[in-house]
Amino acid sequence: MRIFRQSVCLYLSSPSMHLMDVDRVIHMVEAGCSSQDDVLCVIDQWLLLCDRAEAVAEGCDYTEMHVIGLGVCALLHAMPDDEYDGFDLTGALGVHADHVVVSDALVSDMSWQQVSDTVTALQLRFKSIIEWDKKVGYQTDVDVMSVMLMLMKRAGFWLGHDWRAASVVSATDEAVQNDTECLHGIVDVDTAGWKCVRPACAVQLLDAVHAVLSLTRMLMRAQVVCWHTGEEPVSEHVRLFNHHREASIDDFYEMSMITDCMVGSIAQYKHKFQFLFHSISQVVYYHWPVYNRQRQITQPEIDAYGVCGINLLPLLLQVDPEIPCHYEHTGAGAHSVYSKHEYSWAMMSGYVFLLHRSGAVFCAEDVRSLLLQSQRAVV
Repeated sequence: MRIFRQSVCLYLSSPSMHLMDVDRVIHMVEAGCSSQDDVLCVIDQWLLLCDRAEAVAEGCDYTEMHVIGLGVCALLHAMPDDEYDGFDLTGALGVHADHVVVSDALVSDMSWQQVSDTVTALQLRFKSIIEWDKKVGYQTDVDVMSVMLMLMKRAGFWLGHDWRAASVVSATDEAVQNDTECLHGIVDVDTAGWKCVRPACAVQLLDAVHAVLSLTRMLMRAQVVCWHTGEEPVSEHVRLFNHHREASIDDFYEMSMITDCMVGSIAQYKHKFQFLFHSISQVVYYHWPVYNRQRQITQPEIDAYGVCGINLLPLLLQVDPEIPCHYEHTGAGAHSVYSKHEYSWAMMSGYVFLLHRSGAVFCAEDVRSLLLQSQRAVV
């Protein structure tokens, strides 16, 4: 896979610390055929060890997360899969299909643009796919992993090939100049008219896929805890006052804007405008120019049981400021980030988790229970 090999050469020559066994992934790609279990193991390590928040080094097109992601696409493309040719995307998405399926084409026949558009539609629909059950936690009737793997497999085809129309002989041909993929900036074209996926487009796709799958991983692994039910007097350890609310209002505004961003969009913006990014508000207004930010609820409403996590978490950071909070664009879910602390908060797209350095993930109907969990030993 040409793009993967080129990205590996550039990445290995950079001074970045390599958190994954890149050589193993290279060997698997070069071998051309890996078992499903081996590929799934690489994907799990990709989600756990690679930090999507890492900045792209000068002179490179990709971070480690992107390089390994390209390798995963190559592995999936090379791996035989009996379900791939006839994969029923509409059936896999169920009631959500009308909001996600953007083409009648089978996944195995999709263009790069159709793959990219489908991933974007899934980003937009993601919160509607996830449901909460107070006994078992987060659940979904959509196999998000399988859908994403099929889309990555098709992406692997396009990332591994150069293509051009049979009549094209150079980049100056009218067919190239008027080509939709060229006009939309999806591809780079060489002097002979051969097209390949632009690195910036691959980065945008992999940012989205990594964020969606990382969040799904935490949602499906999160253990429900309930140390605060609302039926007994509020523990002194989680009693919240108006001064907590006032002191945390800026944190609330930031978290509410993060919540209103579709999953993956912050990482995408951060890499697309790497030298300009400095505030979540940039991402929000980039997508919604007439955005009106949320307002924090009143103190009596905050005192009620089971209110939204983003209304409570800013105040809990005031109660115990020693527990750090990480977001999509600051390493939420990355082992290299959460393992530095006994406990840390992770907040992505409005979902609030408490992570232990062992990798245990906790969720709760009322996030005050998560602060109480942080005061207990993990067995």
